[in-house]
Amino acid sequence: MPIVVDRDERRAQVVAIAFDLVADRGIEALTFREIAAAAGCSTSIVSHYFGNKNELLFCIYQVANQRATERLLAARKSGASVKEALESVLPLSPESQRDWRVWLAFWARAHIDPTYFAERRQAAESSLALYREMLAESGTTNWNEEWLDLAARRLLAAVAGIGLEACFAPDDWTPNRIKAVFSAELAALSVNN
Repeated sequence: MPIVVDRDERRAQVVAIAFDLVADRGIEALTFREIAAAAGCSTSIVSHYFGNKNELLFCIYQVANQRATERLLAARKSGASVKEALESVLPLSPESQRDWRVWLAFWARAHIDPTYFAERRQAAESSLALYREMLAESGTTNWNEEWLDLAARRLLAAVAGIGLEACFAPDDWTPNRIKAVFSAELAALSVNN
């Protein structure tokens, strides 16, 4: 009797293994052979789920965006403050640090590949919309739409800048420093929670 394999589960397993390999070693080190070895399967199984390396890589990039969004939305749903919710995206946990390493590996591709550029722009626009909504709901002040947009863009820049610096200099950008710098930016925006 043939072994029954859940296609979605196996595909998710391949993506998770590839995600970890990219986070640990970068895009160029990723091969179907390495993924297959880590998954305990043949390369034909990996290629069954992904036609080529670029298809798999794009999926990994999307997963990093999805994971961060899910953490942020879960924090909001649990009643977290603006600060706490946004800290769920900053590289303060091992999971978030891995997302940042994956993003860093892919952002250079956004400069030359229209597919990655479109995904990056969509992720940024979604973040801006969510940040504007969070700020409007925070009740901190009666901002007009122009100020809300400016504040959301400052938050996007702060999160991206802190995240990048923490990738490049993790010993300097400790969790305490990340939180202190981010808190200072929120204070400058008069966001109290």
